[in-house]
Amino acid sequence: SKYCTRCKDSGMYPLNGVCIADSAQRDAYCTNRASGACNTCSSAAFLMNGGCYKSDYYPGSAVCNAQSGGKCTQAKEEYGMSADGKLQPCGPACLRCTAPGPGLCTECLPGKYMKRAPGAAAGSCIDPDACVNGYYISGNACLPCAVVGCKACGNANVCQECAGELFMSLDGRSCQEECGGDHVLGDVSDGVRRCWCERGFLPALDKSRCAEAVECPAGTEWCAMCDASGACLSCAIAGHNIQADLRTCGPGCGDHAFPNQGICVCEVDAVFEGGVCVPASTLTRRKTAAIAAGATVGVLVIGVLIGFLCWWFLCKTKRGGVSSSATTLARPTSS
Repeated sequence: SKYCTRCKDSGMYPLNGVCIADSAQRDAYCTNRASGACNTCSSAAFLMNGGCYKSDYYPGSAVCNAQSGGKCTQAKEEYGMSADGKLQPCGPACLRCTAPGPGLCTECLPGKYMKRAPGAAAGSCIDPDACVNGYYISGNACLPCAVVGCKACGNANVCQECAGELFMSLDGRSCQEECGGDHVLGDVSDGVRRCWCERGFLPALDKSRCAEAVECPAGTEWCAMCDASGACLSCAIAGHNIQADLRTCGPGCGDHAFPNQGICVCEVDAVFEGGVCVPASTLTRRKTAAIAAGATVGVLVIGVLIGFLCWWFLCKTKRGGVSSSATTLARPTSS
């Protein structure tokens, strides 16, 4: 619908889209007006395109859900309010935005992903297949890879393919012009350039070097090759992960663990205990319970000891008292 944005009479301004002559009403809603428009509105309305509007009165109710301090604090879906009070549609595929314009979307339409910088609250809405070339999908967001020179990454810090002629390092945390280190060489597989280990070696568990691959000792279930310490370096079945105990392979990672480059690691709030990952809070409770139990036993031992000492002291005193009385009551023998 169309509504007035500036009045012919310089002393007026649009109130809910209409120029009004009532000075009392004008003063109640606009606190600073000039040249037929309002510059700032009172808390009773919100500023929009040179006029004052109420969020509970049309046409303000059609574009604003909530107002405060003379501004619209929550615009309707697919609309944005700029700092100077201009209402415009949000960018393409954008459901909500802080203000009109590209890169200012805070919520996307269903099926779209928000392309934004890490930690940023706003961005642009794109199709999932447009999240490429140095970006990766995380939840409903398209975020940039943190690895310099990375073309495709699985998460912020681990690269899956480097751009141009760069090689991906063993751990995927850097893109480099050439591969260095003992038993490390450059390899091109399926068009991806990466640093890899020469025959007879595999990346160590921390991916910092190449370790000699040997036959696994007994007890390393489903591991294909191990290092000299018996830790599993690769799994016999493709797609399986080296478990957190580093001695077995299997699908998934179990409770409180997640796969990181094929190796199961404990979650941030979990610790490795007894061959599995357990919540740190559980371990803390166990230690607290053990300390409490130890303290209780200590108190009981002290109590028993004090009781024994009291009994022993009273018995000794009683025996000593009887002996003294007998001595006092005995008559001296006459000579």
